[in-house]
Amino acid sequence: MNDEILKECLDAKARLVALFGDLETYMEFMTKKQEKEMKEGKKKYIDLPIVRIKKSETPDA
Repeated sequence: MNDEILKECLDAKARLVALFGDLETYMEFMTKKQEKEMKEGKKKYIDLPIVRIKKSETPDA
C-alpha cells in the first residue's frame, strides 16, 4: 500500500514539473493565487504547507 502512495506522489510531482518546470515555480504560482484570493475577500488566510526540519541524530555536544 505504501508503494502505491509513493508512486502516486511521484506521478503527481512529475505532472507538476511538466506543467511548471519545477516545484518552486508551482509554489510561487499557488502563493500568488492565494494572495489574490485574500485581496478579493475569497479567503481569510493563506494555507501554507507545513515544513518539517529533520533533527540530526548525532548529539551536538
